[in-house]
Amino acid sequence: MSERLIKIYKQLDIHKIQEQLLVWGELSGHCAHCSAMGLKMEMPHCPQCRTTFKYIAFRNIKDHLPKVHKIIRDRADLMIVDYDDFKRVSGALKAEEFLK
Repeated sequence: MSERLIKIYKQLDIHKIQEQLLVWGELSGHCAHCSAMGLKMEMPHCPQCRTTFKYIAFRNIKDHLPKVHKIIRDRADLMIVDYDDFKRVSGALKAEEFLK
């Protein structure tokens, strides 16, 4: 099989992503919307704010490549977002809003 992981760029609203993003660290995740901690990857929504997760970002994608394959197989409802891109764009938007 010649299928491999490859990045694809798509224009999305950063605010919509943040409202529905599960950020995965080393052992657990947190909700980008309400900052609830200790979430499991299998959770379809945040137990605290009830946000349905449509996106997931890994703080260190290279350490979690087996999990990425599992998500693609088991959680096709989740779109994988590059964490560095997310932080860069959301930081730039915060700076723009602050300077207004």
